Amino acid sequence: MKDNIGFQYLDKKDFASLSRQIFDILADNMSVIAPTGNSREEDFNCWFSAVSDGLERDERQIILIKNGTEIIGFFQYYVNEDTLAMEEIQLASEYHGKANAFRNLYGFLFENIPHSLQYVKAFANKKNEKSILILQKLGLKISGENKNGNSYLFTGDFADLLNWYKGE
Repeated sequence: MKDNIGFQYLDKKDFASLSRQIFDILADNMSVIAPTGNSREEDFNCWFSAVSDGLERDERQIILIKNGTEIIGFFQYYVNEDTLAMEEIQLASEYHGKANAFRNLYGFLFENIPHSLQYVKAFANKKNEKSILILQKLGLKISGENKNGNSYLFTGDFADLLNWYKGE
């Protein structure tokens, strides 16, 4: 079957009903990269609480990545005065490496956020070599760590991210 990759914003009132499906994609990926040592249920409860709290703020959004009607990934981010903060991009493992899905996600994002932003920031777990390489390819550089010391903070110029998308 041919991939029919599309994107849509999560209607925040649907988060509770879709949360298990979204979390399963995250948990499947992270159990390989950086297992927590907790039960899946403990991880879900912690994640659900944090994301629910975050979604109460207007600027925090989740884009669902879909193949037809099936959710195959998600992108969680927020925009403040001058910064795009990329919090979480997850794709089901069978879609890893499909650059068109990733590039098309950014096309959808850029249609929906202001281009007057100046900065980009993101975190990547130190064990997640793929994410580190992707963030570097997007023009971001390591500029610090999270408070637990298990993830790198990446920062960069929004214009560089736009130029990457445009192929410049």
